[in-house]
Amino acid sequence: MRARPVPVLLAGAGCLAWLTLTSGYGAAAASGQVDLGGADLPDRTSTDRGRPTAIAPGLWRASPLEPDLPQYFSYDRRMSGSRVHIGVAGLPPGASGDGLRISAGVATADSTDLTDCGTADDSAESNVPQAVLGERVVVGGESGSTGEACRSAGTVRIEVSRAGSEPAAMPYVIKVVEEAPSAALPEDAEPDDEPSYAVPEPVAEPEAVAGGTSFDDAPELDARDETRTVTAQVRQGTERLWRVPLTWGDLPVVRVDVPVAEGDQFDYGGPALTLHLIDPLRGRLRFTDSASDDSATGDYRGAPEDEVGEPTRLVASGFPVSQVDERVPGDYWVSLAVAPPAEGDEPVDVPVTLTVSVERTSDGAPAYDSAVLSQDKSAGPEGYTPETPFLVGEDTFAEVASGSPVGDGDGWFSVRRGAGLGLAAASAACLVAGVVRLRSRRG
Repeated sequence: MRARPVPVLLAGAGCLAWLTLTSGYGAAAASGQVDLGGADLPDRTSTDRGRPTAIAPGLWRASPLEPDLPQYFSYDRRMSGSRVHIGVAGLPPGASGDGLRISAGVATADSTDLTDCGTADDSAESNVPQAVLGERVVVGGESGSTGEACRSAGTVRIEVSRAGSEPAAMPYVIKVVEEAPSAALPEDAEPDDEPSYAVPEPVAEPEAVAGGTSFDDAPELDARDETRTVTAQVRQGTERLWRVPLTWGDLPVVRVDVPVAEGDQFDYGGPALTLHLIDPLRGRLRFTDSASDDSATGDYRGAPEDEVGEPTRLVASGFPVSQVDERVPGDYWVSLAVAPPAEGDEPVDVPVTLTVSVERTSDGAPAYDSAVLSQDKSAGPEGYTPETPFLVGEDTFAEVASGSPVGDGDGWFSVRRGAGLGLAAASAACLVAGVVRLRSRRG
Protein backbone atom coordinates (compact mmCIF):
# COMPACT_ATOMS: atom_id res chain seq x y z
CA MET A 1 0.00 0.00 0.00
CA ARG A 2 1.39 3.35 -1.02
CA ALA A 3 1.89 5.82 1.85
CA ARG A 4 0.19 9.21 1.61
CA PRO A 5 2.53 12.20 1.72
CA VAL A 6 2.47 13.82 5.15
CA PRO A 7 1.91 17.37 3.80
CA VAL A 8 -1.23 16.20 2.01
CA LEU A 9 -2.54 14.61 5.21
CA LEU A 10 -1.85 17.80 7.13
CA ALA A 11 -3.54 19.89 4.46
CA GLY A 12 -6.61 17.67 4.55
CA ALA A 13 -6.80 17.87 8.33
CA GLY A 14 -6.38 21.63 8.20
CA CYS A 15 -9.14 21.97 5.63
CA LEU A 16 -11.50 19.87 7.73
CA ALA A 17 -10.74 21.86 10.88
CA TRP A 18 -11.15 25.22 9.16
CA LEU A 19 -14.40 24.28 7.44
CA THR A 20 -15.76 23.02 10.75
CA LEU A 21 -14.74 26.23 12.50
CA THR A 22 -16.24 28.52 9.88
CA SER A 23 -19.40 26.54 9.13
CA GLY A 24 -21.33 28.64 11.66
CA TYR A 25 -20.45 32.32 11.29
CA GLY A 26 -18.85 31.82 7.88
CA ALA A 27 -21.99 30.24 6.43
CA ALA A 28 -24.10 32.97 8.01
CA ALA A 29 -21.87 35.64 6.47
CA ALA A 30 -22.35 34.13 3.03
CA SER A 31 -26.15 33.94 3.48
CA GLY A 32 -26.77 37.70 3.61
CA GLN A 33 -27.87 37.63 7.25
CA VAL A 34 -26.96 40.41 9.64
CA ASP A 35 -23.78 40.50 11.72
CA LEU A 36 -24.65 39.94 15.40
CA GLY A 37 -21.39 41.41 16.75
CA GLY A 38 -19.96 40.47 20.14
CA ALA A 39 -16.69 38.98 21.39
CA ASP A 40 -15.77 35.29 21.46
CA LEU A 41 -16.13 33.49 24.75
CA PRO A 42 -12.74 32.23 26.00
CA ASP A 43 -13.80 28.58 25.94
CA ARG A 44 -16.26 26.40 24.05
CA THR A 45 -19.72 26.72 25.55
CA SER A 46 -20.71 23.96 27.98
CA THR A 47 -23.41 21.43 27.15
CA ASP A 48 -23.17 19.95 30.67
CA ARG A 49 -25.90 21.27 32.95
CA GLY A 50 -23.76 20.54 36.00
CA ARG A 51 -20.75 22.50 34.66
CA PRO A 52 -22.06 25.70 33.07
CA THR A 53 -19.84 28.25 31.35
CA ALA A 54 -19.21 31.27 33.58
CA ILE A 55 -20.14 34.49 31.79
CA ALA A 56 -19.42 38.16 32.53
CA PRO A 57 -21.47 41.25 31.64
CA GLY A 58 -21.29 42.09 27.94
CA LEU A 59 -22.13 40.71 24.51
CA TRP A 60 -20.60 37.32 23.69
CA ARG A 61 -20.45 34.97 20.72
CA ALA A 62 -21.13 31.47 21.95
CA SER A 63 -20.41 28.20 20.19
CA PRO A 64 -22.99 27.52 17.44
CA LEU A 65 -26.08 25.95 18.99
CA GLU A 66 -26.78 22.37 17.93
CA PRO A 67 -30.33 20.94 17.84
CA ASP A 68 -31.32 18.91 20.93
CA LEU A 69 -28.10 19.96 22.71
CA PRO A 70 -28.77 22.91 25.06
CA GLN A 71 -25.94 25.12 26.28
CA TYR A 72 -25.52 26.23 29.88
CA PHE A 73 -24.15 29.39 31.49
CA SER A 74 -23.84 30.85 34.98
CA TYR A 75 -23.72 34.50 35.95
CA ASP A 76 -22.53 35.72 39.36
CA ARG A 77 -24.28 38.86 40.52
CA ARG A 78 -22.03 41.88 41.02
CA MET A 79 -24.69 43.91 42.91
CA SER A 80 -26.99 42.76 45.70
CA GLY A 81 -30.69 43.02 44.82
CA SER A 82 -30.12 43.84 41.16
CA ARG A 83 -32.09 42.95 38.06
CA VAL A 84 -30.14 40.79 35.61
CA HIS A 85 -31.13 41.21 31.95
CA ILE A 86 -30.18 38.30 29.68
CA GLY A 87 -30.79 38.17 25.94
CA VAL A 88 -29.93 35.92 23.02
CA ALA A 89 -30.03 36.46 19.25
CA GLY A 90 -29.48 33.77 16.63
CA LEU A 91 -29.17 33.37 12.88
CA PRO A 92 -31.42 30.59 11.52
CA PRO A 93 -29.17 28.42 9.33
CA GLY A 94 -31.81 26.94 7.03
CA ALA A 95 -35.22 27.32 5.44
CA SER A 96 -37.07 24.91 7.74
CA GLY A 97 -38.82 25.80 10.98
CA ASP A 98 -36.46 27.03 13.68
CA GLY A 99 -36.64 28.53 17.13
CA LEU A 100 -34.51 29.86 19.98
CA ARG A 101 -35.29 29.61 23.72
CA ILE A 102 -33.72 31.11 26.82
CA SER A 103 -34.44 30.10 30.42
CA ALA A 104 -33.04 31.46 33.68
CA GLY A 105 -33.30 30.11 37.21
CA VAL A 106 -31.70 30.19 40.65
CA ALA A 107 -31.02 27.57 43.30
CA THR A 108 -32.80 27.79 46.64
CA ALA A 109 -32.06 26.06 49.94
CA ASP A 110 -35.42 24.29 50.20
CA SER A 111 -35.50 22.70 46.72
CA THR A 112 -33.34 20.54 44.49
CA ASP A 113 -34.90 22.15 41.41
CA LEU A 114 -34.12 25.62 40.14
CA THR A 115 -36.65 28.38 40.76
CA ASP A 116 -37.84 29.59 37.35
CA CYS A 117 -36.89 33.26 36.91
CA GLY A 118 -38.00 33.60 33.32
CA THR A 119 -38.39 31.65 30.07
CA ALA A 120 -38.93 33.06 26.59
CA ASP A 121 -38.69 31.78 23.03
CA ASP A 122 -38.80 33.13 19.49
CA SER A 123 -39.68 31.26 16.30
CA ALA A 124 -38.81 31.86 12.67
CA GLU A 125 -41.54 32.86 10.25
CA SER A 126 -42.03 30.23 7.55
CA ASN A 127 -42.08 32.73 4.66
CA VAL A 128 -39.09 34.81 5.90
CA PRO A 129 -36.98 32.10 7.58
CA GLN A 130 -33.61 33.88 7.51
CA ALA A 131 -34.52 36.82 9.79
CA VAL A 132 -32.60 37.04 13.07
CA LEU A 133 -34.29 35.48 16.13
CA GLY A 134 -34.06 37.08 19.56
CA GLU A 135 -35.49 36.84 23.07
CA ARG A 136 -34.66 38.05 26.57
CA VAL A 137 -35.58 37.51 30.23
CA VAL A 138 -35.25 39.68 33.33
CA VAL A 139 -34.13 37.99 36.54
CA GLY A 140 -35.28 39.92 39.59
CA GLY A 141 -38.19 41.86 38.14
CA GLU A 142 -40.81 39.41 39.36
CA SER A 143 -43.17 40.06 42.25
CA GLY A 144 -43.89 37.94 45.34
CA SER A 145 -41.77 35.12 46.68
CA THR A 146 -40.45 34.19 43.22
CA GLY A 147 -39.14 37.71 42.73
CA GLU A 148 -37.49 37.67 46.15
CA ALA A 149 -35.74 34.37 45.38
CA CYS A 150 -34.57 35.58 41.94
CA ARG A 151 -33.27 38.90 43.34
CA SER A 152 -31.50 37.43 46.37
CA ALA A 153 -29.60 34.58 44.67
CA GLY A 154 -25.92 35.17 44.04
CA THR A 155 -25.74 33.00 40.91
CA VAL A 156 -28.11 32.89 37.95
CA ARG A 157 -28.22 29.73 35.84
CA ILE A 158 -29.00 30.14 32.13
CA GLU A 159 -30.05 27.58 29.52
CA VAL A 160 -30.16 28.29 25.77
CA SER A 161 -31.79 25.76 23.47
CA ARG A 162 -33.28 25.24 20.01
CA ALA A 163 -36.76 24.35 18.82
CA GLY A 164 -37.88 23.19 15.42
CA SER A 165 -36.75 20.77 12.72
CA GLU A 166 -33.63 22.49 11.31
CA PRO A 167 -30.63 20.11 11.66
CA ALA A 168 -27.77 22.61 11.18
CA ALA A 169 -26.11 24.49 14.06
CA MET A 170 -27.24 28.07 14.76
CA PRO A 171 -24.70 30.89 15.29
CA TYR A 172 -25.84 33.08 18.19
CA VAL A 173 -24.81 35.66 20.76
CA ILE A 174 -25.73 36.04 24.42
CA LYS A 175 -25.82 39.37 26.26
CA VAL A 176 -25.87 40.07 30.01
CA VAL A 177 -26.54 43.47 31.56
CA GLU A 178 -26.97 43.98 35.32
CA GLU A 179 -29.25 46.81 36.46
CA ALA A 180 -28.67 48.38 39.86
CA PRO A 181 -31.37 48.07 42.56
CA SER A 182 -33.99 50.82 42.67
CA ALA A 183 -37.13 51.83 44.53
CA ALA A 184 -39.84 49.17 44.50
CA LEU A 185 -42.57 49.41 41.88
CA PRO A 186 -46.11 50.24 43.03
CA GLU A 187 -48.04 47.11 44.00
CA ASP A 188 -50.75 47.87 41.45
CA ALA A 189 -48.33 48.49 38.55
CA GLU A 190 -49.22 46.47 35.46
CA PRO A 191 -47.31 46.13 32.17
CA ASP A 192 -48.86 47.75 29.13
CA ASP A 193 -49.21 44.69 26.90
CA GLU A 194 -51.46 46.53 24.43
CA PRO A 195 -50.10 50.07 24.15
CA SER A 196 -52.12 52.72 22.35
CA TYR A 197 -50.21 54.29 19.45
CA ALA A 198 -50.73 56.60 16.50
CA VAL A 199 -49.48 55.51 13.06
CA PRO A 200 -47.04 58.23 11.91
CA GLU A 201 -47.41 60.06 8.61
CA PRO A 202 -44.32 60.09 6.35
CA VAL A 203 -42.52 63.43 6.10
CA ALA A 204 -42.72 65.29 2.81
CA GLU A 205 -39.09 64.99 1.69
CA PRO A 206 -37.50 61.78 3.00
CA GLU A 207 -33.78 61.18 2.72
CA ALA A 208 -32.23 57.99 1.35
CA VAL A 209 -30.67 55.96 4.19
CA ALA A 210 -29.74 52.36 3.46
CA GLY A 211 -30.22 49.96 6.35
CA GLY A 212 -27.19 48.43 8.04
CA THR A 213 -25.98 44.86 7.66
CA SER A 214 -24.97 44.64 11.34
CA PHE A 215 -26.12 45.98 14.69
CA ASP A 216 -22.88 47.94 14.96
CA ASP A 217 -23.14 49.80 11.66
CA ALA A 218 -26.91 50.37 11.54
CA PRO A 219 -27.59 54.07 10.79
CA GLU A 220 -29.23 56.11 13.54
CA LEU A 221 -32.77 57.46 13.19
CA ASP A 222 -33.33 59.67 16.25
CA ALA A 223 -37.08 60.33 16.28
CA ARG A 224 -37.51 61.59 19.84
CA ASP A 225 -37.98 65.22 18.76
CA GLU A 226 -39.51 64.75 15.33
CA THR A 227 -40.73 62.01 13.00
CA ARG A 228 -38.05 60.57 10.72
CA THR A 229 -38.72 59.18 7.25
CA VAL A 230 -36.14 57.50 5.01
CA THR A 231 -36.18 55.58 1.75
CA ALA A 232 -34.18 52.45 1.04
CA GLN A 233 -34.06 49.25 -0.95
CA VAL A 234 -33.96 45.81 0.65
CA ARG A 235 -32.88 42.89 -1.50
CA GLN A 236 -34.73 39.58 -1.39
CA GLY A 237 -33.22 37.17 1.11
CA THR A 238 -31.67 39.92 3.27
CA GLU A 239 -32.44 41.83 6.45
CA ARG A 240 -31.63 45.47 7.14
CA LEU A 241 -31.36 47.40 10.41
CA TRP A 242 -31.83 51.03 11.50
CA ARG A 243 -30.92 52.16 15.03
CA VAL A 244 -33.42 54.13 17.15
CA PRO A 245 -32.19 55.50 20.53
CA LEU A 246 -34.83 55.45 23.29
CA THR A 247 -34.96 56.64 26.88
CA TRP A 248 -37.31 56.07 29.82
CA GLY A 249 -40.96 56.61 28.90
CA ASP A 250 -40.49 56.31 25.12
CA LEU A 251 -42.81 54.28 22.88
CA PRO A 252 -41.49 53.68 19.33
CA VAL A 253 -43.86 53.31 16.36
CA VAL A 254 -42.69 52.21 12.90
CA ARG A 255 -44.44 52.36 9.55
CA VAL A 256 -43.14 50.88 6.27
CA ASP A 257 -44.74 51.75 2.92
CA VAL A 258 -44.07 49.45 -0.03
CA PRO A 259 -45.21 50.56 -3.50
CA VAL A 260 -46.74 48.33 -6.16
CA ALA A 261 -44.06 46.49 -8.13
CA GLU A 262 -43.35 48.03 -11.52
CA GLY A 263 -43.58 46.14 -14.78
CA ASP A 264 -44.36 42.44 -14.86
CA GLN A 265 -42.17 41.27 -11.95
CA PHE A 266 -45.17 39.81 -10.12
CA ASP A 267 -48.81 39.34 -11.09
CA TYR A 268 -50.09 39.75 -7.57
CA GLY A 269 -48.18 38.56 -4.51
CA GLY A 270 -44.40 38.91 -4.53
CA PRO A 271 -41.81 38.31 -1.79
CA ALA A 272 -43.00 38.50 1.80
CA LEU A 273 -41.76 41.19 4.23
CA THR A 274 -41.68 41.20 8.02
CA LEU A 275 -41.13 44.11 10.41
CA HIS A 276 -39.77 43.90 13.97
CA LEU A 277 -38.13 45.99 16.64
CA ILE A 278 -35.09 44.59 18.48
CA ASP A 279 -34.26 45.80 21.98
CA PRO A 280 -30.83 46.48 23.59
CA LEU A 281 -30.64 42.87 24.83
CA ARG A 282 -31.28 41.63 21.24
CA GLY A 283 -34.85 40.48 21.97
CA ARG A 284 -37.34 40.85 19.11
CA LEU A 285 -40.63 42.61 19.82
CA ARG A 286 -43.59 44.14 18.06
CA PHE A 287 -47.21 45.00 18.76
CA THR A 288 -50.05 45.75 16.35
CA ASP A 289 -53.56 46.69 17.36
CA SER A 290 -55.79 43.70 16.56
CA ALA A 291 -58.81 46.00 16.33
CA SER A 292 -57.22 47.91 13.44
CA ASP A 293 -56.10 46.97 9.94
CA ASP A 294 -52.45 47.27 10.96
CA SER A 295 -50.11 44.39 10.21
CA ALA A 296 -46.37 43.89 10.66
CA THR A 297 -46.21 41.49 7.71
CA GLY A 298 -47.07 41.84 4.05
CA ASP A 299 -45.65 41.42 0.55
CA TYR A 300 -44.25 43.32 -2.41
CA ARG A 301 -47.30 43.18 -4.64
CA GLY A 302 -47.62 43.40 -8.36
CA ALA A 303 -50.63 43.93 -10.57
CA PRO A 304 -51.52 42.51 -13.99
CA GLU A 305 -51.57 44.90 -16.94
CA ASP A 306 -54.45 47.41 -16.93
CA GLU A 307 -55.12 46.83 -13.22
CA VAL A 308 -54.36 49.18 -10.34
CA GLY A 309 -52.42 47.46 -7.59
CA GLU A 310 -52.63 48.12 -3.88
CA PRO A 311 -49.48 49.24 -2.05
CA THR A 312 -48.51 47.52 1.18
CA ARG A 313 -48.28 49.20 4.59
CA LEU A 314 -46.58 47.54 7.57
CA VAL A 315 -47.02 48.90 11.11
CA ALA A 316 -45.52 47.87 14.44
CA SER A 317 -45.06 49.57 17.78
CA GLY A 318 -42.85 48.63 20.67
CA PHE A 319 -43.76 48.73 24.35
CA PRO A 320 -43.14 51.58 26.80
CA VAL A 321 -39.56 51.78 28.06
CA SER A 322 -40.25 51.24 31.75
CA GLN A 323 -39.37 48.83 34.52
CA VAL A 324 -42.93 47.57 34.84
CA ASP A 325 -42.81 46.63 31.14
CA GLU A 326 -39.31 45.15 31.66
CA ARG A 327 -37.92 47.39 28.91
CA VAL A 328 -34.66 49.29 29.28
CA PRO A 329 -33.33 52.47 27.64
CA GLY A 330 -30.71 52.36 24.92
CA ASP A 331 -30.43 51.58 21.23
CA TYR A 332 -33.33 49.72 19.66
CA TRP A 333 -33.24 48.53 16.06
CA VAL A 334 -35.85 48.49 13.33
CA SER A 335 -35.54 45.20 11.46
CA LEU A 336 -36.99 44.73 7.98
CA ALA A 337 -36.47 41.37 6.28
CA VAL A 338 -37.55 40.18 2.82
CA ALA A 339 -38.14 36.55 1.87
CA PRO A 340 -35.51 34.91 -0.34
CA PRO A 341 -36.25 34.27 -4.04
CA ALA A 342 -37.33 30.89 -5.32
CA GLU A 343 -34.50 28.60 -6.36
CA GLY A 344 -33.13 29.71 -9.72
CA ASP A 345 -34.75 33.17 -9.61
CA GLU A 346 -32.74 36.37 -9.48
CA PRO A 347 -33.36 38.42 -6.29
CA VAL A 348 -35.12 41.74 -6.69
CA ASP A 349 -34.64 44.94 -4.68
CA VAL A 350 -37.75 46.01 -2.79
CA PRO A 351 -38.16 49.81 -2.50
CA VAL A 352 -39.46 50.91 0.90
CA THR A 353 -40.28 54.12 2.75
CA LEU A 354 -39.67 53.78 6.48
CA THR A 355 -41.16 56.21 9.01
CA VAL A 356 -40.31 56.21 12.74
CA SER A 357 -41.92 58.23 15.52
CA VAL A 358 -41.41 58.14 19.29
CA GLU A 359 -44.32 58.83 21.60
CA ARG A 360 -43.99 59.74 25.27
CA THR A 361 -45.71 57.78 28.05
CA SER A 362 -46.15 58.81 31.66
CA ASP A 363 -43.43 56.50 32.93
CA GLY A 364 -40.20 58.19 34.01
CA ALA A 365 -36.79 56.95 35.13
CA PRO A 366 -36.60 54.75 38.25
CA ALA A 367 -35.10 56.06 41.48
CA TYR A 368 -31.86 54.10 41.80
CA ASP A 369 -30.05 53.52 45.09
CA SER A 370 -27.38 56.10 45.91
CA ALA A 371 -24.81 53.32 46.41
CA VAL A 372 -24.66 49.60 45.72
CA LEU A 373 -23.32 46.61 47.65
CA SER A 374 -21.81 43.41 46.34
CA GLN A 375 -23.58 40.11 46.92
CA ASP A 376 -21.69 39.53 50.20
CA LYS A 377 -22.74 43.04 51.36
CA SER A 378 -19.26 44.52 50.93
CA ALA A 379 -18.52 47.48 48.66
CA GLY A 380 -20.03 47.13 45.20
CA PRO A 381 -18.28 47.52 41.83
CA GLU A 382 -16.35 50.74 41.29
CA GLY A 383 -17.77 53.31 38.90
CA TYR A 384 -21.44 53.08 39.91
CA THR A 385 -23.60 56.19 40.13
CA PRO A 386 -27.41 56.48 40.10
CA GLU A 387 -27.03 58.19 36.71
CA THR A 388 -25.16 55.16 35.28
CA PRO A 389 -27.08 52.18 36.68
CA PHE A 390 -26.35 49.55 34.00
CA LEU A 391 -23.33 47.26 34.30
CA VAL A 392 -22.59 46.55 30.63
CA GLY A 393 -19.08 45.13 31.01
CA GLU A 394 -16.77 44.11 33.84
CA ASP A 395 -16.47 47.25 36.03
CA THR A 396 -18.09 49.33 33.26
CA PHE A 397 -21.32 51.20 34.02
CA ALA A 398 -23.45 53.08 31.49
CA GLU A 399 -26.52 55.28 31.40
CA VAL A 400 -28.26 52.86 29.01
CA ALA A 401 -28.27 49.10 28.50
CA SER A 402 -27.08 48.96 24.89
CA GLY A 403 -23.40 49.57 25.59
CA SER A 404 -21.05 46.61 25.12
CA PRO A 405 -17.37 47.49 25.58
CA VAL A 406 -16.14 43.91 25.11
CA GLY A 407 -17.32 43.63 21.50
CA ASP A 408 -14.64 43.37 18.82
CA GLY A 409 -16.87 43.32 15.74
CA ASP A 410 -16.46 46.99 14.79
CA GLY A 411 -15.38 47.90 11.30
CA TRP A 412 -15.74 46.17 7.96
CA PHE A 413 -13.42 43.30 8.83
CA SER A 414 -15.56 41.80 11.59
CA VAL A 415 -15.23 38.19 12.71
CA ARG A 416 -18.13 37.01 10.57
CA ARG A 417 -16.86 38.79 7.48
CA GLY A 418 -13.41 37.43 8.15
CA ALA A 419 -14.88 33.98 8.55
CA GLY A 420 -16.70 34.33 5.24
CA LEU A 421 -13.53 35.40 3.42
CA GLY A 422 -11.57 32.74 5.20
CA LEU A 423 -14.08 30.11 4.20
CA ALA A 424 -13.63 31.04 0.55
CA ALA A 425 -9.83 31.02 0.86
CA ALA A 426 -9.86 27.71 2.72
CA SER A 427 -12.13 26.16 0.10
CA ALA A 428 -9.68 27.19 -2.62
CA ALA A 429 -6.77 25.79 -0.59
CA CYS A 430 -8.62 22.50 -0.11
CA LEU A 431 -9.23 22.32 -3.87
CA VAL A 432 -5.53 22.84 -4.55
CA ALA A 433 -4.65 20.20 -1.97
CA GLY A 434 -7.03 17.79 -3.66
CA VAL A 435 -5.39 18.36 -7.03
CA VAL A 436 -1.92 17.80 -5.50
CA ARG A 437 -3.11 14.59 -3.90
CA LEU A 438 -4.63 13.34 -7.15
CA ARG A 439 -1.42 14.05 -9.05
CA SER A 440 0.65 12.29 -6.39
CA ARG A 441 -1.45 9.16 -6.81
CA ARG A 442 -0.93 9.24 -10.55
CA GLY A 443 2.82 9.83 -10.24
